[in-house]
Amino acid sequence: MNDDPEVKLLNESQISQSDNFINFKLIIIGDAGVGKSSLLKRAVKNIFEDNYQATIGFEFLLMHFQVNDLKIKFQIWDTCGQEMYRSLVQGFYHNTSLALLVYDINKKTTFENLENWLKDLKQHTEQDLPVFVVGNKNDLDRNVTDEKAKQFKKVNNIVYFTECSAKRGYNIKEIFIEAAKYLYQIYKRAKVQDKVPMAKRLKLDKNENEEKNNIKKKKKCC
Repeated sequence: MNDDPEVKLLNESQISQSDNFINFKLIIIGDAGVGKSSLLKRAVKNIFEDNYQATIGFEFLLMHFQVNDLKIKFQIWDTCGQEMYRSLVQGFYHNTSLALLVYDINKKTTFENLENWLKDLKQHTEQDLPVFVVGNKNDLDRNVTDEKAKQFKKVNNIVYFTECSAKRGYNIKEIFIEAAKYLYQIYKRAKVQDKVPMAKRLKLDKNENEEKNNIKKKKKCC
């Protein structure tokens, strides 16, 4: 990315009700057990829980950024990875601004299944939706080389690829900082061209309670 914007991650004390945020929805998808929930909790709350519990339904957390002259808010959805819930995940693709496609570098099958996740994503979102590919658990012995991941990125026109460790906190916040830079640039280009941004605008203050109610309903049916 040329002319990288300056990004600052904001904490609660740096946010006021009068702030005007540009809002983006992100989703984290991938097989069960790749560490999607751990990645999100490490990024937002800086915590890691050793006891694994599969996500049933959906949860989201917020991140706030100052990017040059704009304040940006991420609504980041953590999705369940089990095959039986795939149809429910598809329902949450709507209005997504950017997708994080996560695999476990220790489990080759989770990388091989990226093809299916990407195909599913393209069928239920805009064709030009930006995608980041993230190899989690690089604190473990690897069974997927970064060369293979880089080739997957090239073949599928993926915007960004990196590896991280939710357990150690390695390279986690950097992923979302890169996402903030990318969406900022899309938004700015769209404003200059007088077009609707590819990254859809959301009104989180009106939709958050509605989204949470939908999650509760879906969890009951799972």
